[in-house]
Parts: sequence; C-alpha cells; structure tokens
Amino acid sequence: MNESSIAVGDLRVREHLANERTYLAWLRTSLAMMAFGLGAAKFGSHNEVYAFAAGGVLVCAALAGFGYATVRYRALNQEITRGRVVIGASAHGPIAAAMVLVLAALIALVLLVR
Repeated sequence: MNESSIAVGDLRVREHLANERTYLAWLRTSLAMMAFGLGAAKFGSHNEVYAFAAGGVLVCAALAGFGYATVRYRALNQEITRGRVVIGASAHGPIAAAMVLVLAALIALVLLVR
C-alpha cells in the first residue's frame, strides 16, 4: 500500500494517535516536574522553607501543565472527530506553557540556591 491509497479514516486514526502521543508527552513532563518538586521539598536546601517553596512552585506548575494538556487534548480530539483541524492555529498555548515551565524551574533553582 502506498501513501496515495491511504483512506481518510486511516488518516483520522493517525491524527488521533498523534494527539494521544502528544498528550502522553505532556503528562510525562508534568509527572517529572512534580517528582522534582517533591524531591526538592523533601531533600532540598538546608533551609526547609525555601526547599518547600521551591517544591510547591514546581508541583503547582506541574498541575497547571497537566490541566492544560488535558484541555488541549480534548479540544483537539473533538476537532479531529469533526474533521475541522486547523494546523498551527494555536501556537500561543504551548509557548506559554513552556515559558511557565522554564520560569517555575528558574524560581525553584533560585529558592534552592539561597
């Protein structure tokens, strides 16, 4: 079977699977961030207040990432089902989420180094 003979249903299945892989990547990143946050709170700096604050920042950012990923996954899943996917229409959300991730990591680092 060559690429020109792929049915529309097969393409839709591929889109759903790609959406699910992306969702799982977001979840994996959120879980790793949460683990780092809990580790920072437990084994962080000598000052427990700063370690706890750093862990809290990372856990909150992870929860926000998990929530954003779930909302994005469901919305895109509905678009795929309806056949109305607009490629590259919403790049602001992932960019903002990446900025939140980096900012949370920097804040946690500053708190742990203090």
